[in-house]
Amino acid sequence: MTDHDDHTRIETEVVGPVSTGSWQELLAVLEAADSFGLAVSSAGGRLAWAAIRRNAPATGDTVRGHTHQL
Repeated sequence: MTDHDDHTRIETEVVGPVSTGSWQELLAVLEAADSFGLAVSSAGGRLAWAAIRRNAPATGDTVRGHTHQL
């Protein structure tokens, strides 16, 4: 977990083969964030991350961003 001025970022390594059910659970958790992504390195490592803004608008009109890095 890393604190920034306007958001907190949480990262976790995704190791080994992952079942469909585990991917679905991870995605459900990530979707609760303001933005999220999955970074895949050329060496085959995977890092899932989520960012939560500190001062998010109180309305339900927030646009969530999703980033996929290859």
